[in-house]
Amino acid sequence: ARGQVILVEAELQRKAAENQMKRQQNELAQSILEKYDADHNGILSPTELKKMLADYSKHRFNEEVQPTEEDLVFLFRLFDKRGGKDGKRDGNIDRSELMSLLRAWGDFMKQKEVVQGLVKTFDKDENNAIDMDELQDLLEATHKGPVKREVTEWVMRESDLSGNGLLNDLELARALLAFELLCKGEPHIRKDLSEGVVVDKDLEPPKKKTTICAVQ
Repeated sequence: ARGQVILVEAELQRKAAENQMKRQQNELAQSILEKYDADHNGILSPTELKKMLADYSKHRFNEEVQPTEEDLVFLFRLFDKRGGKDGKRDGNIDRSELMSLLRAWGDFMKQKEVVQGLVKTFDKDENNAIDMDELQDLLEATHKGPVKREVTEWVMRESDLSGNGLLNDLELARALLAFELLCKGEPHIRKDLSEGVVVDKDLEPPKKKTTICAVQ
């Protein structure tokens, strides 16, 4: 009985800590909204979000970074989940979506130099993006062995959120993570790249996942 009481107390403490963290995150998100929500409608438009991310990059990483239109498309397609009619995207970021988006951007900033270095190395046609053939070479180089074409095609399909057949820096970061998790037997993508593995329910696992990945 004493052991059960201890377990219950531990669970209550854990839930209290989680609730406290959520409150702090909500307060931080609200303060960000109040600063960058220029039209005071309670949400961030692409223009407002772009300014917020530029300021965050400067203050947190001491880098002058201006998010591109492709960056914004990527972020909105991942995190703009609520607010529109019939539950569809509304083209804005609200408070509930903001912190996950900010964590994703922060994690990208941490690995930006690595990603950009890979683009510089494998971007044979020098268009500042990675196409299917270049992704094939890149995955085989990072894996240090052969990668089946269907794996590369799956990685491209699940990472090319703009749908143009090319991976920009943010999409390449997502591609590398998708490949890593797939080869570990976890065909899911972390949405924020930092808070452990969060299953993206919209991501379909590849067919015959036990045989198509060369990594054992």
